Amino acid sequence: MAWALLAVCVVPFDANAEGPKRVLTLHSFGRDFAPYDTVTSVFRTDLARRSPQPINFVDANLDFSRTPSDAEERTFIEYVRMRFEDAPPDAIVTIGPPAAGFYLKHREELFPGTPLVIAALDERLVRRLPVGPNDAVVAAKVDLPGVIENMLRLLPKTQLIAIVTGSSDLERFWSTELRREVAPFEKRVRFEWFNDLSLAQMQERVARLPPNSAVLFGLLILDGAGIPYERQAALDSLHATSNSPIFGFYESELGSGVMGGPYTSQKIGGEHIATATLSALGFDAPARPRVEVLGFESPVYDARELDRWGIPHKQLPPGSEIRFAPPSIWEEHRMAVLATIAALVIQAALIVALLIQRVERQKAEREAVHLGGRILTAQEEERRRLARELHDDVTQRLAALAIDAAKAQRAVGLSVAGGTMHAIRQHLVKLSEDVHALSYRLHPSVLEDLGLVAALKAECSRIGRQEPIRVDFDSEPIAKASIPINTATCVFRVAQEALRNVVRHANANNVEVSLRARDGGVTLAVHDDGSGLAALPDKAHTSLGLVSMRERVRLVGGSLEIDSRPGHGTSVIAWVPLKETT
Repeated sequence: MAWALLAVCVVPFDANAEGPKRVLTLHSFGRDFAPYDTVTSVFRTDLARRSPQPINFVDANLDFSRTPSDAEERTFIEYVRMRFEDAPPDAIVTIGPPAAGFYLKHREELFPGTPLVIAALDERLVRRLPVGPNDAVVAAKVDLPGVIENMLRLLPKTQLIAIVTGSSDLERFWSTELRREVAPFEKRVRFEWFNDLSLAQMQERVARLPPNSAVLFGLLILDGAGIPYERQAALDSLHATSNSPIFGFYESELGSGVMGGPYTSQKIGGEHIATATLSALGFDAPARPRVEVLGFESPVYDARELDRWGIPHKQLPPGSEIRFAPPSIWEEHRMAVLATIAALVIQAALIVALLIQRVERQKAEREAVHLGGRILTAQEEERRRLARELHDDVTQRLAALAIDAAKAQRAVGLSVAGGTMHAIRQHLVKLSEDVHALSYRLHPSVLEDLGLVAALKAECSRIGRQEPIRVDFDSEPIAKASIPINTATCVFRVAQEALRNVVRHANANNVEVSLRARDGGVTLAVHDDGSGLAALPDKAHTSLGLVSMRERVRLVGGSLEIDSRPGHGTSVIAWVPLKETT
């Protein structure tokens, strides 16, 4: 069984302010596992945005594709307790039914007095858990008969429904529930169950289903061959081969191959979990029932799937929403389009000779811009991947080694070997912290979680702690939502490169970093009192760091100025528009 614990500090700690609240999130299958990933992302973002105090998120990932051994459970419990050996978390949130069952089973060994929010599970499973009187529950109600009724309303000639589920403990529970709740439909339609098949066998089967068939994509964590799959990847592979329409349950699947219908909104679920957690933390929040059950939202359908399978829109339930249907400009404005095309052709014939050179030049410029953008985008994606691997793999393995060293130290006592094991443990802890810091420098998660202002503040604080330089940061209040992620990444990397140059070359004692909203954009200014840049024009052309800053700013439609005089320090001023450029 694979266990993973990762601690993510989403805001910098301010020693002069009240300390951040710590929220431990237990994930049944991992933070990025669909369909829980969308719920988790909305929950984290909404909680951090609405909380009156900073939030430290600590994620514990449990692989529940099979039942853990007692030894594995003990190892994980010991690791979580060691992570919070100074003080228990302020609140605990479980994502998915296996995580809820595990925590409730071991609650007394972990944090019996900590408020608990049980989330992202069906109300059927809530009845099976020993939920405490003070625990908050945010559950969903999957209306299985309603899903079947929706399928038969759209496809009244359906004779066979293939149901996709897997073989994990959770999936076996849902197979039982599905078989029980679809039993009333067995006189009307035949059901075929895929829970014993491998994904490859499922692909072969959906490719040769008989006419008047449909597919219900339920839950696929572990296929019949014991191979785990990410939900969206499994759905994509089935959609690519299926000769029949596919239906599902979740909002995130709309537009990814399912027909549509009544659905569970992961966005709404995540917002409700954030509200319950605010209450658990003792903050003011709208009153909610202790056990909150969210039902299906109004039907939504994918116009492309409706057209693909020849389903007329008049067959849809009243009040249905249709998405992904691009408006037909040709049908609505045929005469205007023809007249415009004719005018453009005439004008083009008159000036084509003058435009050829200009068009070629613009084409070359666009290709250069696109190439630069793709290179920087690929660089950021690679940094993100490396940071995730360092954080989720290397640091966890180092932590496991530290635990083993601690056990060995206790076993040998105060002997010389014990001192050696203590030193090894301390080195492992320091190495884990260094790897975590490297992961942060590669890709700071705070930039996506809380936005540019918090990321810059954290970076300045980090430089100030690690280097003999005083770094002051000042910013106007700027909402995270107002800065597109590409723009925020550009500004953060420019600031990071400017601070790196100060540390390496400036011999400065003080650095001032400021962020201001100006002229429909944001202005970043980095001033130092160092030695300045000698021969600035040559430096500007030869330094890869300065070239990278200029290129990043240019790609988002901004401007960069560098003012430096020997002995009078250096100023880097970047302005970027808030509207993303394409």
